[in-house]
Amino acid sequence: MILKKTLKNTFHGVFFLIVSTFLLVGCATNHETKTPRGEVIREWFMEFPWGRVEAYAVRPPGGGFSPEKRYPAILLLHGADARAQRFRRAMLAHVHDGFIMMSISLPGFGASTGPEDFAGPKSVRAALGAVRYLGTRQSIRKDGIFVYGIGQGASTAALAAARSANISGFILENGFYDLEKTYALLSQKRKNRMRALLGGTPAQRGKVYRERSPIRVADKIKAPVLLLHSQGSSYPLSGAKAFLRAIEEKGGIAELQRIKNQSPFESLTHPNIAKRVIPFIRKILETR
Repeated sequence: MILKKTLKNTFHGVFFLIVSTFLLVGCATNHETKTPRGEVIREWFMEFPWGRVEAYAVRPPGGGFSPEKRYPAILLLHGADARAQRFRRAMLAHVHDGFIMMSISLPGFGASTGPEDFAGPKSVRAALGAVRYLGTRQSIRKDGIFVYGIGQGASTAALAAARSANISGFILENGFYDLEKTYALLSQKRKNRMRALLGGTPAQRGKVYRERSPIRVADKIKAPVLLLHSQGSSYPLSGAKAFLRAIEEKGGIAELQRIKNQSPFESLTHPNIAKRVIPFIRKILETR
């Protein structure tokens, strides 16, 4: 039993190292490639006045892709210490579920222009730019664009949803929703990092913290929302609950699901996409 467990842990550790190394290798040189199974991968840069954003998209293999058909699309927004390619495994898997998948590296991550702005205006504009791109694709349903974000990617997604009528639904995992209140509950290490990124504390830079707080624009969120939150999140569950109430009080549609903490291995495979995200999206699509 001990040997079996040791071998399993060793396998997971080696696998994690190999995949992590692979995901750190960025391409984004504006080209398309085809995998041995036939999935088509496009890597390119979206241009903005302040710089460029690394983008990554996957569509189904030729045999499963019809130019005449309109597919729903999922935009994936990563959390801290990640980039667009972090979702590669999940994207290659879920195009076979009938979706076109896209991810971007938020400003300051991957090959995107920095610095990191922690779900700030540039991150939101990058997400909105990706939504606009999906909306121009002939192969994508105009009523079938969804956004899934993790951590600061979740907060970015919520802020983008408040500014776009083209998002049909979004899923937010372990995000922060009131950054001023969240700051007071963080560890000293995280407070130090936030002060460095944002130029001070909430008392010193109130506007900067408020513009990164989706709860302030809850009344503008019209698309259905699924909030996912784990006990091991860097941000408190109370914030997700308050955001849920704020959306519902303004007549919006939202639900909150508690999820289990993920191991490093699971964080690479993103099992919540299959378990939570796609079922939520399919429910919405059934009403269209």
